[in-house]
Amino acid sequence: MLLIVVLLLIGGITATVTSVSEDSYIFDEYVNRTVEYEQIYMMSDLAFEAVKEIFRNDDPKVDYIGEFWSQNISVPIENGKVTVTVVDQERYLNPNYLVNKQGKINEKYMRVFDRLFDLLDINKTVLYNIVDWIDKDDISSGGIEKYPDYQAKNSRLDSLDELLLIQGIDKTVFNGRVSPTGFIPGLRSVLSPYSNGKVNVNTAPKYVLMSLDPDIDENIANAIISYRKKKPFKNLNDLDLVDGITGDIIHRISTITDVKSNNFLINMDIKLGDRDYKVIFLVQRNGKKIIKKWRKVY
Repeated sequence: MLLIVVLLLIGGITATVTSVSEDSYIFDEYVNRTVEYEQIYMMSDLAFEAVKEIFRNDDPKVDYIGEFWSQNISVPIENGKVTVTVVDQERYLNPNYLVNKQGKINEKYMRVFDRLFDLLDINKTVLYNIVDWIDKDDISSGGIEKYPDYQAKNSRLDSLDELLLIQGIDKTVFNGRVSPTGFIPGLRSVLSPYSNGKVNVNTAPKYVLMSLDPDIDENIANAIISYRKKKPFKNLNDLDLVDGITGDIIHRISTITDVKSNNFLINMDIKLGDRDYKVIFLVQRNGKKIIKKWRKVY
């Protein structure tokens, strides 16, 4: 509909805009950009349909790195290229689960985050600042409720970038840093507000695996990653096949882990001529049913 309106506008005011070269250039740029946005939305709709078809043919009981959905796909198009990347969100920890439905601190999740912050060498006061950003009241739980220019949100995180509004989270904490022992990832590499709260042991990165239980050290986390490359875990009890994993560990992590994923971010990088666009949409899978939760164009 927008494209039709623009074309009608072109027909009605061409004589006017062509008399002023600068205005003509601006108008042409607007029209070209509008047409491109229409193309981008159409391409993202096609990508969503393709993702739906992929997941219809995928086993919803097990998800692992190496499946077709997890592989980057690049498609050449006229005057450009489209690259599609699908990332399951259950590979990450969800900070929204630090607070339970009753508005209290989720102690089990808090212990996981406590270990995670130790591993990433992040000050624990930041953890309580996150809790007070998320919880529904304006009473401090150990963190900050009032900032100089705004108050804590007192609601769930809607995007990971919101973390940058929380005191103690700067770009280094968010993006990661290089230390004498190597690169230490930032919160953007281990957290997602879109997961269902259960970590998929088939896709989780090393630092997330290590945070799940005090007995999962770096060696055991690496052993999990090595094992799943050869054979994905079909159920949590399969973890017993990894050296160092005991039945007690499996029991302790059973309520916060799984072998499948339900939420996926689809990233589309689109190049049209000399312009670059990015489309992101969140897809939720429930069995064979695929729902697009939202879409954003940049």
